[in-house]
Amino acid sequence: MASIRILYGDELREFSVPDERLMGIYQVTPPPSRDINELLEEALDNPIGRELESYKPKKTLIVVNDATRLTPTPKMLEHVLSRLKGDVSIIVATGTHRAPTEEEYRETILGPLYDDLRSRTTHHDCRESSLVSLGRTSRGTSVEVNKMLFDYDLVITLGSVEPHYFAGFTGGRKSIAPGLCSYTCVEQNHKLALSPESALGKLRGNPVHEDLEEIVKIVAKKVNIFSLNVAITGKGEVWAARAGNIFESFYSLVEEIERYYRVRMPSRADIVVVVAPGEMGIDLYQSHKALEAAKLAVRRGGIAILIAPCWDGIGPRNFYDLLAGKSRDQIEKIIYERYKLGYHKVAKIIELLDMVDVYAVTELEPIILQRIGFKPFNSIQGAIDEALNHKDGKVAILPEASITIPSPLGDP
Repeated sequence: MASIRILYGDELREFSVPDERLMGIYQVTPPPSRDINELLEEALDNPIGRELESYKPKKTLIVVNDATRLTPTPKMLEHVLSRLKGDVSIIVATGTHRAPTEEEYRETILGPLYDDLRSRTTHHDCRESSLVSLGRTSRGTSVEVNKMLFDYDLVITLGSVEPHYFAGFTGGRKSIAPGLCSYTCVEQNHKLALSPESALGKLRGNPVHEDLEEIVKIVAKKVNIFSLNVAITGKGEVWAARAGNIFESFYSLVEEIERYYRVRMPSRADIVVVVAPGEMGIDLYQSHKALEAAKLAVRRGGIAILIAPCWDGIGPRNFYDLLAGKSRDQIEKIIYERYKLGYHKVAKIIELLDMVDVYAVTELEPIILQRIGFKPFNSIQGAIDEALNHKDGKVAILPEASITIPSPLGDP
């Protein structure tokens, strides 16, 4: 009998699986520990494409993430600003998120640079900012972006690249699209996430990613763009950085990330245990990221077991309220005929429920899970035992599923 320990939130929990039923435990490879200052200087000294100093801009706009990302923006700003002359302004690429609070500007977005930079910093508002219309993408998305992009000699985007459940990966092009786009543009793009090809760790053939890239290519024809992105751990620690061309530097960093976060499996498993460790399991909304990894690791007709305490409950409720208490036909009619931003998460959960049975070990009231088609359990071992009794075959464990990209042998 194999004894296995995983994180339930921040607490170690133990369960067992018969040796003959265990396919394996598939963990990400810990990335190398590096000094952030050295990494940023190396990236800026050796960009992919033009050097930052070669632009010699009189006016520069720096695009940064809001506080929902773990991006070390103040440190990145420090290194970029040391290489710039002329006027510099900053815009927070909020996408469709709310405006940053003053505390978020001070603590997360600008940090020690707050006093020097706050008066030169603004935020994008997807409904109220002045926009420029640049036509449509080949998929019909309205290309509407913040007018400020075209008021400067150079635009510098700062971000972080991480696996993403429908865009493939965050970062790179996302600083501009969806970061500085209109609500309509973002909604039209995110509707493409209804396609199964819009998936975790997938870029080629992913309609969301390809549409975003097309938007940014349209913008890049009209303004110089320089990009600096970092790779971060789930705790926000920087371990790699790339700078230069916004597209090529992004793909280079994706390759680096895949070396550590893509895990090879001999095949899909019949039962997959997906763990949302630490803060990644804080609520049902965030825990969904772990279930997206299950889609890549489990056989159709199998069982996915979610391990996530969900101390903060459901989280943002729009996805849950659409799923709960409605028939599948009703839900799909709403999603496809009356699509609104956010419905793509519901579509992704339906994809999973159509594929496998979902068990969940959480602190949520059982009825909360039952209403959306999940089977609740109050112990990991209880969920494992029931799965073993109901399904033959092998069990795979993903202890860091929220940041794992499973890659079973034989999958495309």
